[in-house]
Amino acid sequence: MPLPLDDKFRTPENQAIIAFIERENPSAHDDASTLLSDSAKGLPDVRWYCPNLPSYAYMVLYTPGHRIFGIAFGMSAVAFLLPSASIPGAVSSGGQLHPQIGAQWVLWQSNWTVDLRVWCKAAHDYAAGSRHERRCDLP
Repeated sequence: MPLPLDDKFRTPENQAIIAFIERENPSAHDDASTLLSDSAKGLPDVRWYCPNLPSYAYMVLYTPGHRIFGIAFGMSAVAFLLPSASIPGAVSSGGQLHPQIGAQWVLWQSNWTVDLRVWCKAAHDYAAGSRHERRCDLP
């Protein structure tokens, strides 16, 4: 049975990630959830949501405005919503476009050598900023 998603996330900005969650009903191994939460350490105003921790449900990171910008699912998958200008750098660092979520979502899987804090910060800053894309200064 699909786990319900809190209504606070039902915004136009979250439409793609909500569709993915409702379609896939993903679970997340604790390694993936830990990787996601560790990537956000030190960032201001980051919140996390997991609909059922004991059942290892997916975990998302979101802003105070309820904009989801990161998700952990599967055994080792972490994906971030990135501004278009950051996507080539994310892909060259080992990320993969993940159109099953949306055009601007980039996934890292089983690649523990990449410092995901860089990409989490880019996703956080993008989600926390205006609805217009902003250029992020990334390697």
